[in-house]
Amino acid sequence: MRRSLAVIFLFFITVSTAFAQQGGRTIFLVRHAEKAEAPADDPPLTAAGQKRAECLAQVLKDSGIKRIYVTDTKRTQQTAEPLAKALNIKPIVQPGRDTPTLVRDLFYTTGGNALVVGHSNTIPVIVQRLQGGNVTIGDNEFDRLFVLTITGEGSGTTAANLHVCAGSGTSAPMMGGTATKKATTPPKKKP
Repeated sequence: MRRSLAVIFLFFITVSTAFAQQGGRTIFLVRHAEKAEAPADDPPLTAAGQKRAECLAQVLKDSGIKRIYVTDTKRTQQTAEPLAKALNIKPIVQPGRDTPTLVRDLFYTTGGNALVVGHSNTIPVIVQRLQGGNVTIGDNEFDRLFVLTITGEGSGTTAANLHVCAGSGTSAPMMGGTATKKATTPPKKKP
């Protein structure tokens, strides 16, 4: 019995070490929470959006996130703020129009899991470029969470599409239906 447990323990240590050496990490991608409809260039989150941001922080607080990427808008920064404070991480501001740089950083920067807070028109592009498949986000969808696992160069990415914090007025984190897709290998590094 002890020998079996030792073999199982050794197996998990070996797999974990190999995964870490390959730069394996998980990328969480969300659209910003509900924003104000005021005619402003950079509207803040609504009260419902703030509740959703707090719920998202509860959902992701134990997910090993070491980096948080936001765009140069209030709504993405405010969505990430509760988690950033809880984890004592300063978000990296990446302009929403510069997805190639963000995708490169996500593929090739090691050092743990990451959260990306973007927009309904940028998150699908990032998911696709990370080889996570084709996704769309509707104008009124704020509860989508995409989870991409990058296991190392040449080994592929798997995407999970979750619904979290449904009905942002809830106080407890909620998760719903998942769909998983197997993707192709990541792009090769350019010299």
